[in-house]
Amino acid sequence: MRKLEEIIREYYIESLGASQTDERYPMFLQIAISGLRDLSNDLQQVVTDVVLPVNDNYTVNLPSDYIDYLLIGQLRGGQIHSLGLNNNMGPLPKDSCGNTIPFSTTEGNENSSYFLDFNSSHFSEDGQYVGRSFGLGGGGNSIGTYKVHKELGYIALNNFAGDEIILRYVSNISKVDGNFMVDEYMVEALKAWIFWKYVHRKRSYGLGEKETARTEYSREKRKAQIRVSRFNIPEFMNAYKSGFRSAPRM
Repeated sequence: MRKLEEIIREYYIESLGASQTDERYPMFLQIAISGLRDLSNDLQQVVTDVVLPVNDNYTVNLPSDYIDYLLIGQLRGGQIHSLGLNNNMGPLPKDSCGNTIPFSTTEGNENSSYFLDFNSSHFSEDGQYVGRSFGLGGGGNSIGTYKVHKELGYIALNNFAGDEIILRYVSNISKVDGNFMVDEYMVEALKAWIFWKYVHRKRSYGLGEKETARTEYSREKRKAQIRVSRFNIPEFMNAYKSGFRSAPRM
């Protein structure tokens, strides 16, 4: 992930030969935001990764630009491990003063503690699921479960021991600023968009140069679409097990 302002700064160096941003930065920022909007329309989403603190009541406040989540997990050993979805968790109860009360360590999670490790015997060497896990429904997870209450503005956690989570979510483009984190796959396409829209407004560039800039953007956009849509086995297995409950054969 890259900050939008860093991408604009790189554009200054690569395309304009300037060592630092100048009074044109607000213009380039607005052009970049419109480019993100165009990319999100065709790539379906602009994704943001953030590390968020866990509140004392085992909730996590949703970002102001949050639309929908793609992953909720915890960083362990340099890798993100997903928490389990638990749709049975309702909103947190409140005390007489209106403050939310966290669930107990077992309340709201009826599934056994369970974490599907792709290095375990549940998978063959080529990553195919071979079973060996019976009676476990979607959402069971050894590091905790979650339920997103978007209308209330928080994520409720259960059986989770940690100070922070990693949230990967779809962002609202209308609230983008220079600190917005852009998916690495979109960086080159976004730079191409900025250059195209910049030269399109300049009389000093000929029609041929403008058409070349438009073609370059289309090419980089297609590359981004291919990279974003690549099939991912762990993502498939997470979706597969979310609605699957296996049972031993008699």
